[in-house]
Amino acid sequence: MRPSSCLRALALCLSGFTLLACQANGSKTTLIVYGGADAPQEDLVESVRSAEEEAHDARADFEAALALYRRVTTPQAVELDDLAEDFEEAVEECRERLEELAERRARVDEESGALFRDWNDELGRFSLEVLRAKSAAMLQETQRSTQAVTTALERLQARMEPVVRKLEDYALFFHHNLSPRAIATLEDTYKDFDAEFRALQGEFEKVRAEVAAFLANFEGPPPAAPVEPAPTPRS
Repeated sequence: MRPSSCLRALALCLSGFTLLACQANGSKTTLIVYGGADAPQEDLVESVRSAEEEAHDARADFEAALALYRRVTTPQAVELDDLAEDFEEAVEECRERLEELAERRARVDEESGALFRDWNDELGRFSLEVLRAKSAAMLQETQRSTQAVTTALERLQARMEPVVRKLEDYALFFHHNLSPRAIATLEDTYKDFDAEFRALQGEFEKVRAEVAAFLANFEGPPPAAPVEPAPTPRS
């Protein structure tokens, strides 16, 4: 085996990686995988962070669109033309966020696929079984946590799409029916839309939680607490 191949194979198991037992009674072992900026999994970590940032920004834009929707549909609303224009722009931002999130999730799939293929191939290069077993366990844990993130992102996208379509429908309705009387006819649609938006908020929360759990697997061990010097006995 070439020296570079040996180094890469060992990097997935040894270079900055730490295996910690989080249950003192030994009933369950949790893997904490850590690597520096040059670790093979760094691209995956960055793609997950990027997807989470996009989800965070998308949530803010969707909430802004909802706030404008509620202002337009308020019976005492004034300056409807300006509000409707702002609402239409906010809806366009939501559509762009949905498309950007899809691209970020695709990057997570791409980076995880490349990492896991290389990692799995390199398992066969170990001569020491103990190291191979540790690396295999880390691979399995990383695959599990990555799958949880991608599933949460997929569910979020699935929730975002119908909400965006309804926002676009409302924007289209307001384009030619922007009067208090016309808007009043929408009252029977509000309840279902509000329920869909609450469900969307729940999916945003799930993404945040899954990404936090994923990134926790890549955090290094906490620094050791400083040792306090023993007090000098009084003479």
